Amino acid sequence: MDWKKCLRGVGGICCLGMMFLLVQGMLFMGKEGKSTLLHSSGSDISGNGTSAADGSGESGGAAGKESMAGTKKVAYLTFDDGPSVLTAEYLKILKEEGVHATFFLIGQQVEGELLDVVKQEISEGHEVGIHTYCHVAEEIYSSGESYCNDLQKTMLCLKEKLNIEPRLFRFPWGSANAYVQSYRSRVIEQMKQEGIDYVDWNVSGEDSVGYPSPDSILANVRKDYVKYDDPVILLHDSAACKATLYSLRPLIKELKNNGYTFATLSERKRPCHFGEK
Repeated sequence: MDWKKCLRGVGGICCLGMMFLLVQGMLFMGKEGKSTLLHSSGSDISGNGTSAADGSGESGGAAGKESMAGTKKVAYLTFDDGPSVLTAEYLKILKEEGVHATFFLIGQQVEGELLDVVKQEISEGHEVGIHTYCHVAEEIYSSGESYCNDLQKTMLCLKEKLNIEPRLFRFPWGSANAYVQSYRSRVIEQMKQEGIDYVDWNVSGEDSVGYPSPDSILANVRKDYVKYDDPVILLHDSAACKATLYSLRPLIKELKNNGYTFATLSERKRPCHFGEK
């Protein structure tokens, strides 16, 4: 046997073996590098990447996609039944957050210190609309004539005390309430001839029903506002609705985090009526 040839043959095999192991090691390192890159990019399932907790989760992502697509989302905060002893606190929060809202007023409450509060609403860029003069169903809704008289009385009150002519009115309990059905169309047409349209809402905090808490108000708004790029949100400005005051700032921040800006209701492209699609 030629041992030198044999050793040369074994040496060649060893060299090939070592080269094979070296190539395998390089491939393995390449895969590990890719795996490490994936984990560090925040796309793994361990929760180390983006999350809903920091406002950039599912809702935030959806907002980002809509923003990239050019969809503008605008929320319209509306408050019925004011002015009240809480109005100044609402205005403080709205000013700090840089948000404008729409207030539908009860005429008989626009007097004394509360008159000054309504003047503040107007001076700070909020919109003022007509709600009712007395908000007593048996009085305002006893007939079509009674309701129109109530609206006219409220209009005159706002004109004389504030020198404004509102562009919008809101039926107490909304345009679909049982009181107004027999003469609803006539009232709407008469007000339209005076340049005033009616508005409803498509999202409600249910803050004047039962015993709401800030959490329940937020939950009620949250379940519906995501359905719309232009939600009209019903809230109430009354002394009995203090939970609304505590829910307002968290609500504004959540809407902002989900891509919404804010505007007054006359700036909406179309009036919000019940049944709109």
